[in-house]
Amino acid sequence: MARKRKSQIEKVRTFLLSGRKLTPKSALTRFGTMRLAAIIHVLRTNFSMNITTDKSKGYATYTIAS
Repeated sequence: MARKRKSQIEKVRTFLLSGRKLTPKSALTRFGTMRLAAIIHVLRTNFSMNITTDKSKGYATYTIAS
């Protein structure tokens, strides 16, 4: 029986829950997602995750708020 592949949302959720930071470029490299902001929106609304956004470097960096 074939194993079920994880969705991009599940991959990003697991990655953030491990305590690491995620940028759009690293999300593209790791997970092949071009729409990280949309995935973050889904995680915030559907999963009630408290994700912070840091835009001080000119691009977004997402982390789980502690």
